[in-house]
Amino acid sequence: MEVDTIATSTTLAEVHLAVIGGGAKAAALAAKADVLRQAQLADVRLTVFERSEVGANWTGKSGYTDGVQRLCTPAERDVGFPYRSGFGKEVDSLLYAQYSWASYVHTQPPGYELGYSTWVDAGRKPPLHKHFAEYLQWVVKKAGVTVIKGSVEGLKPVDRQWVIQHRNDAGKLVPGSAQLFDGVVVCGPGPARSISRKTETARVFDGIDFWQRLPEVKRLIRKFGKELEITLVGAGGTAAAALAWLVTNGCRDNQIVMVADQAALFTRVDSVFENRLFSDEIAWAGLSSTSRDAFFKRLNRGVVWSTVMDQVSSATRVAVQDGRAKAIRTLPRDAIELTVTREGRKAVKVRSDLLVDASGFNPWWFLGLIRGISAERRKDRHFQARLEQSMGSELQLKGADWPYPLLHAPFVSSALGPGYGSLMVLGALSDRVLRAHVTTGTQP
Repeated sequence: MEVDTIATSTTLAEVHLAVIGGGAKAAALAAKADVLRQAQLADVRLTVFERSEVGANWTGKSGYTDGVQRLCTPAERDVGFPYRSGFGKEVDSLLYAQYSWASYVHTQPPGYELGYSTWVDAGRKPPLHKHFAEYLQWVVKKAGVTVIKGSVEGLKPVDRQWVIQHRNDAGKLVPGSAQLFDGVVVCGPGPARSISRKTETARVFDGIDFWQRLPEVKRLIRKFGKELEITLVGAGGTAAAALAWLVTNGCRDNQIVMVADQAALFTRVDSVFENRLFSDEIAWAGLSSTSRDAFFKRLNRGVVWSTVMDQVSSATRVAVQDGRAKAIRTLPRDAIELTVTREGRKAVKVRSDLLVDASGFNPWWFLGLIRGISAERRKDRHFQARLEQSMGSELQLKGADWPYPLLHAPFVSSALGPGYGSLMVLGALSDRVLRAHVTTGTQP
């Protein structure tokens, strides 16, 4: 795909951009901002707000994973992929030489467990989650980005800029940052959704604390053995990762029921036709809205990679219960009963001894941070749909419903492309976001 080089002025305005969440998207923005400064094309200064540490969701210490699960996407889809920047070939060359996955493993010291030759000799497999976290940490440190440890509590618009309120790692509320920000990028997935609970039980886990409470899970496996009945709510990557762990850690022959509003787990394969639509913005723009919606649902909602499917394929007693999880209550002896509603049919009850609630996340959670948006309005699906459909080409919210400063929301950018909310095209994501800040801190 041919991309026109973006024109810039010779005088660079210093722009301050806040990033909420220190994950892969933050690392991609950090790398691109650094090489743009080197190429004297833009001067974007990033401040990353992260409650734990950079790459926390991949380390195995903060939930989501135990760190030794294998990344679903290939390592080559790193922070610069697809290396087709609208800022020009010089940016691509600098980015690949300094921040690519190959550059990272090649520059590791002797004795590191994942050196370049080790990775190549092993077939260039996707890295383990903990290795991916180390890569992200390396990128952010190398780029010299400011990282503030704490959770963002509020976004206050001041003219065309943002004041950020956060709670620091000591739990103290910082009412307003000294720095005014020209834009905000929301990268974190936000809090996990949860099923209504009529009674509490220690045998219910979610997609985050399942990994933090693995000793409890192992105790239940030892106590019940093959009689342990398991329920997994959800059919996406979070649920599939928990299923893969259970199957490979003693529960291959246990009864496992997956509750989801689809009939099965679907596999995402490495297809040249599907991959092209992630990387080729022109091809995506040429699809009808119906085709884009079908493609997005097929490859982003309720699908797992073949690397995970290979692990779960040995399970002998996995079933899928079609429907939507409604409520949890505790039965005698701490057993769990889940009510599942089904459209046009009678609700069913699913009994288990262990339940993992991997219902997913609310991609619009960040609306709750913004001063001036009522609780009723931020939950309004029509309001959310209008924001999504009017999103600008730099992944920014805009239009009549958005009288606020510049805010980029890649998790709700399906109208522009299928890959910006995932790890598939991190380099293209950083291109789109940063081109809004090439010469000025105001919204174009």
